[in-house]
Amino acid sequence: MCPQPNHDESSLRAAGIREIVIVDADYARYEDFIEAARQGALSLHFCVDARSAVRLARRFRADVWLVNTTLPDMSGFDLVEMLAPHVMQGAVDPQIAGARLSLDGVGKGMRSGIFLVSDAYRIEDEQRALASGVSGYLVRPVTIDVIRTAREPVAV
Repeated sequence: MCPQPNHDESSLRAAGIREIVIVDADYARYEDFIEAARQGALSLHFCVDARSAVRLARRFRADVWLVNTTLPDMSGFDLVEMLAPHVMQGAVDPQIAGARLSLDGVGKGMRSGIFLVSDAYRIEDEQRALASGVSGYLVRPVTIDVIRTAREPVAV
């Protein structure tokens, strides 16, 4: 039996990771994220299809969205087009997201990130993903360390 990873809540929070939404019909692919949630290092939410993800995005702000490129009801690429306005607006609208800036860090902040996740690498998919403006194109297996590394502060 492999030892369970110890997810450090403070390092996740420093990387702007508190709430993660995973849009995938197979939650078992995300054991690392489930373990981190069990340890209380983050809050984790699953959507099994695009329809439920759109409903959630309208009323909930997450720091990271992981979207499978293949969903039961539509392509993950099509879903990203529908999610982006809600997710990116949540990053700047205090009515949706709450205050993102403090006087200690004016002009600095973390942008909500959407990552497309694929089962197999395809250069066409990577190009399409990056052209859509997502934070990244990832190929399974995806771990929290990969997401933590991908999160960098951006100027607001």
